[in-house]
Amino acid sequence: MSNINNTDIAGALRPKLSSAAAVVLPGDEGFGALAARWREYQAPSISAIVKVANEADVQETVRYANNHDIPFVVRAGGHGATKALGYAKGAIQIDLRALNHVKLSDDGKSATVGGGATVQKTIDALAAVGKRTVTGICERVGISAPTLGGGHGWLQGQYGLIADQVISCRLVLPNGDCVTVSDDPDCHPDLFWALRGAGHNFGLVTEWNFRIYDDVPEWSWEIFVYGGDKLEALYGLVDQKMPDQPAELIYWGYIIKVAKIDPEHPILWFAVIHNGPASTISSYAGPFHTLGPLNIQSGSGSLHDLAVATYQDAEGPACTYGMTSLRFPIGLTSHDVPAIRRVYDEIDTTFQRCPEVSGSFFLIEGYSTQAVQAVAADSTAFPHREDKILVTPYIMYAPNAAIDGVAKEFGEKLRGYLLEGSEDPGRLRAYVNYAYGEESMQEVYGWEDWRLEKLRRLKKQWDPEGRMRFYVPIV
Repeated sequence: MSNINNTDIAGALRPKLSSAAAVVLPGDEGFGALAARWREYQAPSISAIVKVANEADVQETVRYANNHDIPFVVRAGGHGATKALGYAKGAIQIDLRALNHVKLSDDGKSATVGGGATVQKTIDALAAVGKRTVTGICERVGISAPTLGGGHGWLQGQYGLIADQVISCRLVLPNGDCVTVSDDPDCHPDLFWALRGAGHNFGLVTEWNFRIYDDVPEWSWEIFVYGGDKLEALYGLVDQKMPDQPAELIYWGYIIKVAKIDPEHPILWFAVIHNGPASTISSYAGPFHTLGPLNIQSGSGSLHDLAVATYQDAEGPACTYGMTSLRFPIGLTSHDVPAIRRVYDEIDTTFQRCPEVSGSFFLIEGYSTQAVQAVAADSTAFPHREDKILVTPYIMYAPNAAIDGVAKEFGEKLRGYLLEGSEDPGRLRAYVNYAYGEESMQEVYGWEDWRLEKLRRLKKQWDPEGRMRFYVPIV
């Protein structure tokens, strides 16, 4: 790490940047807001923020950081949260938020999207011209980070992962050079493979070219609230329904504490979601009425309305800043109901013993997977195409160092129950975009030897100095 001070950074770097760019230092107006993240726990410490205005600004900042041995991190949505980020000390934050354009191609089959665009910006801009593509769920998240890790979303059953929509991208390499990456033989197809699933390790995307589709704007849903005594019946029924789950249908559930419904115990919040008009939802949700819910709410509307209904809108509790949130993801092929019962009982006991973490939630994302599994497993670096369910304990609490250890143990225990009950308890499959950061390379990037060998070879080729090492690094 260089001994260069913040003033030196500003004085030397500003002249290299475009007139629309800015260097913001600690103490400058707006620095705190620009540096703020969804989770401050294990966050990078920032010595300067460069608000880039174009691709060349990104290149100049990366080269400057490298020449002075200063670590750099990239910032768009600010929801990246994994252990390695905390190792970035005195880093330059390369702020991509001004690179947020969304432009339709002339033939209407693709769109270029700036590397700093958010999920909400991408959805809204495409919807305005009658189009859509696969994005993440939380509106406030950037589009780039989910894509680099594969990218789950509401539309994946119909079109595949976010990464499956990528036609090409512009990538600033860890040395500051810039390349176009695609499956074209002249555009570094091996690097293109790695970017779609392990991309946090290989560079900074300034622009994506995504496949897009005609919009089907109407969504409908029914939300059920059950007491904990209905857990076996609920997830037993879901497992029965999953083999015939249409590509347009999602099962989405939380185990969460809602005191006004049950002041003593967590409840089961469960949604049946369909990409279609309100007249269609009853045929899918009907069987869940027979389980004796405490409450049922029906709704229909746009993707934004769905985000609000599932607490994933920009101001919803899952997306807003200020809390410590530890995540412990696991991919599964079915619901092991006895394991989920162990999870529920552990949550119930822990919330009573440690009320500081009672704002946590246990998320069960049951997307359709037809289009995900239609893509060849070896065609991208994303390793978990066989999974049908993404389950994540979100251990959330007001920042408090005295709780950190308890929270980590809690989350690991919940994931451990699910792993023990899974079809392969010796091999955790952890989604990289949610990873806590202590998972092994195999758990995150795949258990096949060839995958890890290929990733390590490409890492050595494209980032031999290990500059991109602050998000679940390949080692």
